[in-house]
Amino acid sequence: MEKEDVKEVILQIIEYQLDSQLRAIRQLQGKPESAPPIRRGRRRQSLVDLSVKILTEEGKPLHVNELVRLLQVRFGRLTDRDTLSSALAKKARQGILLNQSAPATFNLIDSKEVSHEKT
Repeated sequence: MEKEDVKEVILQIIEYQLDSQLRAIRQLQGKPESAPPIRRGRRRQSLVDLSVKILTEEGKPLHVNELVRLLQVRFGRLTDRDTLSSALAKKARQGILLNQSAPATFNLIDSKEVSHEKT
């Protein structure tokens, strides 16, 4: 680790420690929580977002079991099959990004597969 990297890590630790102490003091004083702390880094993508990304890359309808497998392989995200299926089905019912082409099988609304089915 480079000297600058070590310095940055130490400063981040001190900043986190001071932030925690300040929140504890405000809580003891009975002051209401101020705005939530600023999150650093990127927002973690939802399983639905990652599933849409996979469906886009694959370009064909995929069964939820295959989506679960690809989520783990490509993004290291473990998920329950039923949870993912429920979330995707909800989006499909709302007509947002996805539709359900067969039981537990999803594809993108604007994919070529859908265009051929409707014509």
